Amino acid sequence: MGELIILRERLRFYLSLYFSRGELQALLRLFSRQVAAKEWLDYSIDSGDRRAVFCVYRRAHDFPLYEIHKLAPGTGKTGDFLIVKKGSVVKVARTLSSALHIFDQSLRAVP
Repeated sequence: MGELIILRERLRFYLSLYFSRGELQALLRLFSRQVAAKEWLDYSIDSGDRRAVFCVYRRAHDFPLYEIHKLAPGTGKTGDFLIVKKGSVVKVARTLSSALHIFDQSLRAVP
């Protein structure tokens, strides 16, 4: 006989939240700039039921310097993207590009 599949139980495996291709390109572009500046060395990506997380590290065995969270709609937060540093929320934004503005380099005077 055939196997009975309960779709409700299978559906939770497909509800994971992921970064889109454009979002990943923006994150990896930022990562490559920071690697060139010798600020960051490694990254990790995790996805779960209600969020996707992009973490960056100074060294491979350290705690994350920054965590960039993409939240699922309806999580009760005011934004869809969070930037977290050492456990505290640094930036909350509706779009990834506006959240990543905290990493823009400020202009410096050349001596």
